[in-house]
Amino acid sequence: MLLCRRDAFLKSLVFLILAALLVIVLWPAFRLPGQQEDEGITLVYPEMFSKGHLPYRDFESVYGPGNLLILSGVYSLFGEGVFVERTVGLIYRLLILLGIFGVAQRWGTVLGAICGFLAVMLLGVTEVWANTWFAGLAFALCALWVLAGIESRVRCLAGGVLGGVALSCRCDFALALAVALLPLFAGMQRKNKKWFLIGGVAGLLPIMYFAVAVGPMQLAESLFVLPVIRIGPRGHLPISSAPAEIVWVFCFYLVASAANIAAAFYYLREFHSERGRSFLGVALLGLGLIHYPLSRFDSGHVMNAALVSFMLLPLSFSVFVSTRADRLSRWSKAVGILAVLVIAVALLNLRPVEEGIFIKQNGRSFPLAKNQLPQAADQVVAELQRVSVAGQLLLVGPADLRRTRYCDTWIYHLFPQLLPASYFLQMDAGAANAPGSRLAGDVARADWLVLNRAWDFLYEPNPSAEFGPDEPNQVVREKFDLWKDYGPYLLFRNKRLRNLVQQPQVE
Repeated sequence: MLLCRRDAFLKSLVFLILAALLVIVLWPAFRLPGQQEDEGITLVYPEMFSKGHLPYRDFESVYGPGNLLILSGVYSLFGEGVFVERTVGLIYRLLILLGIFGVAQRWGTVLGAICGFLAVMLLGVTEVWANTWFAGLAFALCALWVLAGIESRVRCLAGGVLGGVALSCRCDFALALAVALLPLFAGMQRKNKKWFLIGGVAGLLPIMYFAVAVGPMQLAESLFVLPVIRIGPRGHLPISSAPAEIVWVFCFYLVASAANIAAAFYYLREFHSERGRSFLGVALLGLGLIHYPLSRFDSGHVMNAALVSFMLLPLSFSVFVSTRADRLSRWSKAVGILAVLVIAVALLNLRPVEEGIFIKQNGRSFPLAKNQLPQAADQVVAELQRVSVAGQLLLVGPADLRRTRYCDTWIYHLFPQLLPASYFLQMDAGAANAPGSRLAGDVARADWLVLNRAWDFLYEPNPSAEFGPDEPNQVVREKFDLWKDYGPYLLFRNKRLRNLVQQPQVE
């Protein structure tokens, strides 16, 4: 009993050290430039929900509601802000570390520490914002770790809840997570299977709530039809468009995934243990995430999909080495483990070092990179603050509304006193600029427009470069005056507001 307590204490201490190291490594990321639309979504959508607006009905969203509800709850306790949001992102990464360490430590504290250290290095080069991908990954890995004890009714219930929450964050995890959970589910006793399913239903309650609140057809349209059929093909990037180094990372990901699955099957066949099922589940999850880079083959999508497979490699290496223990010396084993650690340390060189320049307004802030013309952004938000009145309607988008490829969603966050005029708080090709879209009507009812010409020059080798209807641009020309321009940013005032505010001084 004393030995078990000592072992548990040692493992807890090792995890706390790894967690502290991850916090130290990621701490500089709190001041890195943000992604204008993607991180802006994590700031704006939860606040919209807390004010009574529903995603899928009142504003467009192609993600499950899990991350939105978590962030909304956190903001209600600690206030809306980029540092609060990034703290949630840090917690997601700590949960990923916990899931990987929790699985690997069952083969020993040393192996758990090695897998954990590799996870720290890989997570250390990610951005720290509360991406829905990392939310889903965190809960999925924790579900697989908790379900390593399939003899426990409580753990089966908890694993089901965590799996359901993971799907509520990322609905596109459905197939990968179902396959990953299958080995564990198959090994459960019948009564524990029921508890697991009850937990899964509980974790999926957010999706069920919105199916009732906005209607099942609208929810299916937002979570399946829109991202898979309408938006997905227009944002697709083929493998042929990627740099050679990204292709090599993807190939290494495939090799790592195959090695993990082979090692897990071997271990399960030899020992028929619960930890073998858990190992196989995580290995299958790693490969199952391959849909992410195949949908859009760029560095971010490839690396995010490959994280689980890379983190699990030391465990697979250990299994393969154990089968040849009589042929390998301790020195060769140490060299192999050292090689994994050297690769991990080398990944630290990929961490961006340029701090963002924070644009501030109304007690809120958002960091932009120097090449995103932060001075111009600061000027346009300052002018909008001067001339706007609380309760007026604001629309943010690209200057050419025929190509809705991206937008500065973060600007909405800086103006909580203004109401978003559009259903499209994010701008997606195939949605906002689709024929028959409500965008033109949204533009017409806005009081102020902030349009960014920089997004007009964003071209990719896919249909997102195609023009949609010109009606929104016609509304801008007919119903709006150009109030002021700052670099790429254009500030427009609706003509119905003429004589209500002072004209800007000529510089």
